[in-house]
Amino acid sequence: MIKISCKILFHSLIFLILSCSGLYSQSDNEKILAIIGNEKIFLSEFESSFLKALGNNPDSAKNTDLLQKKDYLELLINLKLKVNDAIDKGYLEFPGIKEDLLNFKKNYLSTFLIDKEVVEPNIRDLWEKRKYEVRASHIMVNLNSSPATEDSIKSYQKTDEILKKLKDGEDFGLVAKEMSDDVGTKNNGGDLYYFTGGMTVRQFEDAVYSLNVGEYTRIPVRSIFGLHIIKLTDKKKRNEGIRASHILIQDIRDSQTGNIVDSVTSYNQIKEIAERIKNGEDFAQLADEYSQDPGSKTKGGDLGFFDRRRMTQPFDSAAFSLQIGEVSGIVRTQFGWHLIKLTDIKEFQPYEIQHDNLKSEFKRRQDYKIAYDNYIDKCLYDYNFKIDQNGFGILKSKLEIIKDYNNLDSVLSDLEKKSIVATFTGGEVNIEDATKNYFGVRDYSPKTGLDIALTKSIQNTAAIAILNMISEKENIEQFINLFTNHADKVMTDSTYIFENVPETINYLKGLGLKIGITSTKYRYRICEILRKNNLISLSDSIIGGEDVSSHKPHPEGIYKIIEALKVDKNECVFIGDSTVDAETATNADISY
Repeated sequence: MIKISCKILFHSLIFLILSCSGLYSQSDNEKILAIIGNEKIFLSEFESSFLKALGNNPDSAKNTDLLQKKDYLELLINLKLKVNDAIDKGYLEFPGIKEDLLNFKKNYLSTFLIDKEVVEPNIRDLWEKRKYEVRASHIMVNLNSSPATEDSIKSYQKTDEILKKLKDGEDFGLVAKEMSDDVGTKNNGGDLYYFTGGMTVRQFEDAVYSLNVGEYTRIPVRSIFGLHIIKLTDKKKRNEGIRASHILIQDIRDSQTGNIVDSVTSYNQIKEIAERIKNGEDFAQLADEYSQDPGSKTKGGDLGFFDRRRMTQPFDSAAFSLQIGEVSGIVRTQFGWHLIKLTDIKEFQPYEIQHDNLKSEFKRRQDYKIAYDNYIDKCLYDYNFKIDQNGFGILKSKLEIIKDYNNLDSVLSDLEKKSIVATFTGGEVNIEDATKNYFGVRDYSPKTGLDIALTKSIQNTAAIAILNMISEKENIEQFINLFTNHADKVMTDSTYIFENVPETINYLKGLGLKIGITSTKYRYRICEILRKNNLISLSDSIIGGEDVSSHKPHPEGIYKIIEALKVDKNECVFIGDSTVDAETATNADISY
């Protein structure tokens, strides 16, 4: 009677594997890895799911081989087949299906923990920063990431000298020209122009957003580039981009050298066009007639939407200063003379709308790896993680002999595999555990050293267990709620009633017959589906999955509905839509 619209065509399963040495580039994300009926598994979905399965650890994902990726894709396909088939037949409440889903849930609980503790706070902070665009200047002093002691002393002494000049009232821009080591900005007083959250390194960004306009940092800010003294020169509310049109008149250039030979004639021409606009002539029509930008002139000069810093700075500065409908004065760039008209503004979007894009962007940045590593270090500390030197020594000695992590099993006895290499509150790591999660140990370099690489491998192995332990405590209810809400939506939205069913039920009710429903779906889901289709009043009784201890093809559900309807089973007909339904009727010994 009730049919799920999602059908799995098992015979049409197409399996495609991309031969990649590591994770995939963003440009490949729309490639299809598998097709299951009408459903496609895209590379982007696989990559995201695979990273989650490894605890959102980019290092471990990078060091997995093609066979592991293939195995996981098969797991993902099998899960989708099983879930879709369960939804199709209404078996999502079957004990076996429940057990599979609970196991899959356990593997993914740590993902919710990482999202909660690492991802969400950082992307919320990024969104808050992106409400504003800032303009800053800086004075940079060179200092590499691993400096000698004398170099550090020398660089910090220079920043002390800079800060003293600023404290004594010297102009920031002049001090930048004199003392900054950033050759790209020193000649314009250290000006970095406008930027927003996520466009520069985190330490620099945090320092800028902590300042009020006109203030500068009183202590040097350390980044991978060196030491910075930063001054905030402007801060204002930001939009997501603007749409503008322009009219370009190019300078007259020498055909051989490309040098400008006449800018006065072109300036006079743009000046004349500006006057005609002031006198009420149509901007788009004048652009079509006079603009020398072949890419936009036939569109009335329209450039579409663009973000801050996409255009050359004089153009950008003028365009982002306009109000909708306003036309700029004459703007000079290296391309010639421009008149710019602002036609639209894309307003800054709420957090909920930006959330997924912010999350995807953050996970591609180095900031995510740093934040993830910091959180893992905290978890290891909180759970008293300690290396066991005896077990560590056994593992290290075997690796030094064989020098091939993939063949380590061949030199380890069963007893040695059970040797403890680390302990933590509530658990331990043995050699066998560690060898399943080598996380790049096989690629360690002499510079890194085996001890460091091996320790990192063991830490990562322990971290997976610890994350699951924390997740079980903190996120299990959240996972169940999210899963249940998703299942409710899928089952309600993806279920339809056969065309002739309402008419048939009304006819049967008109004959005075009783109608009941028994299903593996929960009763509230059945009621929601019936309510959605205006059939709820036509059912005399409903037995849901929670009302029985044994599901179809066991006949318990049929027995209970017969009891609820107070009828003789010999007077009943069971109507179903699958071989399981037919088997259930046979087991209940009633007509089908």
